[in-house]
Amino acid sequence: MSSLKEQYGKPSNMLPLVSVIIPAFNSAQFLADAVESVFAQTYSAVECIVIDDGSTDHTQELLSELLKLHPGLKTAKKNNGGLSSARNMGMRESTGVFISFLDADDALIPDKIERQVAFLDAYPDVGLVYGDYLIATETLRPVEMYTTEMPRELEPIDSLCYRNWFAPMVPLVRRTVTNRVGEFDEELAGAEDWDYWIRCAKVAQIAYLPGVVSVYRIHPGQLSRNYFGNRRGSIQVVKKQFGDDPGRLRGAMASIQWTHAKYHWSRREKIATAMAVAKFAVMGGFGFHVRYIAGPLENIVKSQLKPV
Repeated sequence: MSSLKEQYGKPSNMLPLVSVIIPAFNSAQFLADAVESVFAQTYSAVECIVIDDGSTDHTQELLSELLKLHPGLKTAKKNNGGLSSARNMGMRESTGVFISFLDADDALIPDKIERQVAFLDAYPDVGLVYGDYLIATETLRPVEMYTTEMPRELEPIDSLCYRNWFAPMVPLVRRTVTNRVGEFDEELAGAEDWDYWIRCAKVAQIAYLPGVVSVYRIHPGQLSRNYFGNRRGSIQVVKKQFGDDPGRLRGAMASIQWTHAKYHWSRREKIATAMAVAKFAVMGGFGFHVRYIAGPLENIVKSQLKPV
């Protein structure tokens, strides 16, 4: 797929602007990697916005150094309010035609934005495009590729009722879609990105573009390790999004129970595992195709998850 610059002969300042929003809370250890991955994009019309969500480490000092290297970097600081609050502030500060989210401990592949902008340009009816990503160690050494394609026989909204198929740094979204969807739900205990993709699927077409676009870093301090917080958030999401749709709600709750069973099994908690499987069965979980419910990412990190 040719670049937009090659396709239209436009200079970079005439290309559609992409806003990359990075929420950061005590992430100074990894933030430079995230920011550098944005400025290393092969697509040049990018604004990078870092929202410091009340950090108490040396995030501000690091941002000062990064501003010297990248004068175009935009930053703002706010009182701590959580990921959703920081992402929402970033969206309000952004001016791009397209929006990409990037957590401070993750990174983008260099041609991520170029490929996804070209795809959305070629398919104007698509509002969100997503791809695959790498699972990496704390030092960004890749250990696994996570293929995110949803089942082709299902509509995206039906696939999304089973689980969250991709992480925040994977998709590119049109601003026309985010304007319709609104902001991230700051009341959720977790799984706020899953909620957001479901809301996008309700108002816009979602498409899969094969190929790795980003890197998900596994490390001891990441928020996604808060298993029980994410579980509470997931239950909130499915009740919020599918509470008036018994069929989808049943599939979503069965999926959550399956994940719960795998969590207890990874901790050698046989009784708790049996109870979770029993609830899964009562919900009719064995009637669903396993690939709609089980996720490779859960298998990769399950042995490292710790309750908080």
